Parts: sequence; C-alpha cells; structure tokens
Amino acid sequence: MIKQKSIDSVMAAVRIEEVVGDFVSLRKQGQDYVGICPFHDDKNPSMHVSPRLGIYKCFVCDAAGNPVKFLMEHEKMSYPEAIEYLAKKYGIPLEYERTESDEERQQRTLRESLMIVNEFAQKYFMEQLRNTEEGKLMGMAYLKERGFMDATIDKFGLGYCPDGWDNFTKAALEKGYKEEYLIELGLTGKSQSGKLYDIYRGRVIFPIHNDAGKVIGFGGRILKKDGKDPRKYVNSRENTIYHKSDTLYGIYFAKNAIHKQQNVYLVEGYTDVISMHESGVENVVASSGTSLTQGQIRMITKRTQNITVLYDGDMAGIKASMRGIDMLLEQGLKIRVCLLPDGEDPDSFAKKHRDSELQDYLAAESKDFLLFKADILSKEAGNDPIKRASMVNEILKSISCVKDNIERAFYVKECAKLFDLSENDLNLNLRRFVWEKTKEQSRIAQQQQQQIQQQGGVTVPMDGTQLEVPDIIETKKHPDLSQQTDLLYEAEKDLVLLVLNYGNYLIYKIGQEEEQSEELRVDQYVCNEMMKEDIRFHYPLLEKIFNKYADWASYIGNQDQIIRNFTLSDDPQISEFVIRNIPVEEPKFSERWRDKYDIHTHTTRNNLRILQNQVQNILLTLKLRILENNAATIQKVLEDENLSEEDMALALQQMNQINQLKRIISQRLNRVVSR
Repeated sequence: MIKQKSIDSVMAAVRIEEVVGDFVSLRKQGQDYVGICPFHDDKNPSMHVSPRLGIYKCFVCDAAGNPVKFLMEHEKMSYPEAIEYLAKKYGIPLEYERTESDEERQQRTLRESLMIVNEFAQKYFMEQLRNTEEGKLMGMAYLKERGFMDATIDKFGLGYCPDGWDNFTKAALEKGYKEEYLIELGLTGKSQSGKLYDIYRGRVIFPIHNDAGKVIGFGGRILKKDGKDPRKYVNSRENTIYHKSDTLYGIYFAKNAIHKQQNVYLVEGYTDVISMHESGVENVVASSGTSLTQGQIRMITKRTQNITVLYDGDMAGIKASMRGIDMLLEQGLKIRVCLLPDGEDPDSFAKKHRDSELQDYLAAESKDFLLFKADILSKEAGNDPIKRASMVNEILKSISCVKDNIERAFYVKECAKLFDLSENDLNLNLRRFVWEKTKEQSRIAQQQQQQIQQQGGVTVPMDGTQLEVPDIIETKKHPDLSQQTDLLYEAEKDLVLLVLNYGNYLIYKIGQEEEQSEELRVDQYVCNEMMKEDIRFHYPLLEKIFNKYADWASYIGNQDQIIRNFTLSDDPQISEFVIRNIPVEEPKFSERWRDKYDIHTHTTRNNLRILQNQVQNILLTLKLRILENNAATIQKVLEDENLSEEDMALALQQMNQINQLKRIISQRLNRVVSR
C-alpha cells in the first residue's frame, strides 16, 4: 500500500489538464479546457477540464472526477496503479506500507517484474546491435540498408538478438531474471526435452511501447532466409502486460503529434511507422498486421476523431481491410483514405519523399473513405447489374454505420449521383440496414446484461475485458449520494457549498447599522451563526466536509486551493460530492455589455449585495428546515393515543413556539435585508 504522504505529494504536483490531455485532445476555452468526452458516444466538446479546481466534468453523460478517477475510469487502472502512473509522470518517488493483500502484492510484483525483464531485454538487444560484430554485420547492416538513421534507431530503441541457440536466455538467467518470466513474456521458449532457447534469435528487434513509454512487447524480423523458420516476423505472445488487441505500434511516439495535427495515419507495419517519422510525419501508428480491434479504436478515438488510412496498390488487401473500417464509422470517426502509387507501401514511399513532399502528397491525395469505397467497388462491378446492385447495398451498409443523420443524407445524395439512382430508393434500403443494425445492437446489449447478472454485478464487455464496478451504496446510509429530495439535506448541502465556493469572501455583519458596519469572512459569519443557534448537521458526510473545510480554511487563504484539496481527497465520498456539486465554469460575460448597454454583469462572485443576500437566505432556509423537522417530530408525538395530558400540553406549547419562529423566518425570507 502506498503511504499517504506519497499520495499527498503526487496529488500536490498533478495537473488535471496534463493528465486528461495525454488521452483526450483539449483546446483552451477561457481559463478552462474543453474536449470530446471519451466516456460516451460524443462528437461535440462536452467535457470541461478545470485547472483551477483540478477536475473534469462532462455536461452530457455526467462523468466527473479528479486525475486519479480519470485514469481509473479511462485506463481501467486500480487506485494504486493510477497513483503510480502519476508518480512516474511527475518524477515523484513513492513509499509503500506493508498492508496490501497477498493477491494484490503478487499481481503488482508480477507486473513490475515483467516490466523489468522487458527493460533488460531491450537494453540487451540494443547493446548487441551497437557493440557486437554480429550485431553490426547483421542487424545494423539491415537497418542501414533500409535507410534508417542512427537517431531513429535510438529513438525507437531498435536492437538485435544474436543467432545463437540461447545467448539472450543465458544472459538473462545470469542476471537473476526468472525462467518463468522469460517464458511468459515470449522471450524464451522451452523444447520438449526441457531445453531453453531464444525466441528472437537472429532477428532485428522492434520494441513495442505502451502509452506511457514502457516496453510491453517485441516484434522481431528474421534476417536469414534459410527456410528453418518460415515466419518473417515473430511478435510477443499475449501475457499479463501485453495485449495485442489493445496496442498500437508507435502510439507513444505519435500521441503528441496526433493531438497537434488532430489526425492519425494508420499503416500496417513497424517499418512503415519508422520511415514516416524520418520523413517528418509523426502522427502515425500501425495495427501490426491485424484487423483493427475495438481496443485499438478506443486508443484512437480518445485522441482524435480523424483518421487517414494509407493503402498500397494491393486491391485484395484494400477490400479485406474495408470490412473492418465500418467499426471506425460506428464510433463517429471521420475516415479518409490515401492510395499510394502502384508498387509503393508507406515505408518505401516515405523514403523517396521526405518532409513537405510527403506531407503535401498525403494532404492532396486523401479522399473520403465512403466515396473511395464506392469508386473502388464501382470499377470492380463494371456494368454487371447484379454486381452493381450488390455493390450499392454494401456501400449502404457502411453508410448505416454513420451515426449522424445529416452526414448520412449527404452520403446518400453523393451515391445517388454516382450510380444514377434515386435517393428515395437508396434511403429505403438504408433504413432497412439501420434497423437491422439497431436490432443487432439491442441483442448485444441484452447479452451483455445477461453476462452482468451471471457475473454477480461485474460488467464483462464483449471484447473480454473485465471491469470492476463499485458496490451499490445504500441510500439510507449515504443520502447525499441518492436521488432523494430531503429538504433538510438540501439546506445543509447549500450551506456546505456556500462556504466551499465563497468562504473567504468578505461581507458585512448582517443587520448592523451602517455606522457600525464591520467586515468579516463568509465562513466566519456562518460558523458564528451556527454556534449561536446551536445548529448541528444531521447528515454525517456534510458534517465531515464542513469540519474539514474549517481545518483547511484556518491556514489556506485561497478559495480555489481549498476546493482543489477536496477534489483531490483520497476519501471517495468527499471528492465525489465536491466534484459533482462544484460548478466548473466561471460565468462569462462580454466586456462590451457595460459600455454598450450601460449595465453591470453582477454575480455572486463580484457583487456584495447578491452574495450577502445569498448568505442570509441559505442560513434562514436551513433554520426553517430544522424547525420543520422538529415540527414533524412533535406531530408524531401528538398522534400518540397514549400521550398524557401534561405531555400533550408541553408538546402543543413547543409546536406553537416553532410555528411562530417559522412565520418570522418566512417573512424574513420574503424581505431579505442587505447592505
């Protein structure tokens, strides 16, 4: 378990815009940032990120939280993993306590051990490439023949594994790395006789990095063509830290350029990515020879909504990949296609066209995917009416994947022109495909619901990834997290939010004569009133937040910093409450309003009268709700048939006093006196 002081150090250093910005493209909007929310199917920038408060909040799906929660929700990290990720990002050492469970410790130790083994392997392969005769003659010669520069080789951490039977394995075992780790990572194999051997022997090595830059796997290209091993490439097997379906080669080196360019180029192989980097195009990733998976698509959509697929002249390959691209359309991505000249692939073409020449070609030759698909299939179908009808239906199936109705309408219009058909006929078939897709999605949703029930409340998505969901919180135990409308709760909540938002703002003592006016802070005035009237919180969480505020306010003078401390709290109930209820955006008004319309744009934050009225209203409302609760309690007493006459008289007397106080407060609420 990570020590609390280490967690505090991490939370003090973390910047929400930098953490979310690693996964979501953000643009500045006033003091805050906005971006496409990755937690729901979104096309507009509905997520707001507030550096001032240290939180993100989506105004469509209601996703909200601090940096740790973002990593837990978005990257499916556990709480300790999120803290460790942030500690590494900001260079903060962590200290641990010996209180984690045996299973948690084993899982963490295993992941850390596998990462360490991969780190050793990469350094070993790089050393072999650079500083051994075999590495220079075989590995380096191949890379130089491919035209890769030394700086590029170092940037991507390329290496070489010697051609001996077990050179790497022996070196790893001598360093103390465990045999089972080497085998699980797919670095070492074991023959039927029990003899260990190097999986990547005689191959150039391409390390595979995750988002954070850690090596999670390897790809190896064979150099000798002696027929003993027919596989051109060998890739890491699935293991604890490497899942091919959730990995895009080059994503670590491309993510900044993707954010900046708001587009990603999709290629097939390692050398395609590396050659394009050398030619000045860095926003490029590879699917590593597999059809796109949902996991890979998620990695793209959280950074950009625009993707350009690069194709060589292989028509069979183009048609095969088209079937998988419909998944991109379903996610709302804007897909373009760039067809390279015959005989060229991204690797070879990038080597011949450097810097602006390559970029100009990609910009000029990129076409809308659906129109590109229509053109390709139209040429293949020729004048055969049966083939052309089948082709049109295939294109309509792709259009049915587009979620935006207006975009669909434009595609139908273009197809009608291209194939000389009526839009009505096309729309008729399109509606059928949309309906079929809707039914299929409904079937999948029902299947997922059945899986959730079978797993006892644990969500198991169709891609096989298991996600942990929190236990349901009892509303009686935590009424502040429920949908209840308890008026006393709402009054207490308003008071807590008042001090959180405006606690160190100055007001006059309410009710004093002007010549005796005295300024004091809102939180001081509220505390004085509560002590004078002996007001106590009914709801434990609200009391905890109020008391915590009182502690921090005694030595933190900045209101935003106090709120930020709450949003970054390691108590999930506290952080959840504050994040859900604190407004992210400051009210914005045109600076020209005052000059143009001769009016002032007063808000609670910039007008003493409004703030003073609000303080008085909230306190009076709380007192009224307390009286109403007391009245309800006395009413139950009066309904007791066994109540003595003496007790009834006392209860009626108390009820009269309460009703008098309620009338006084109600009158004051209707006539708020302020300075």
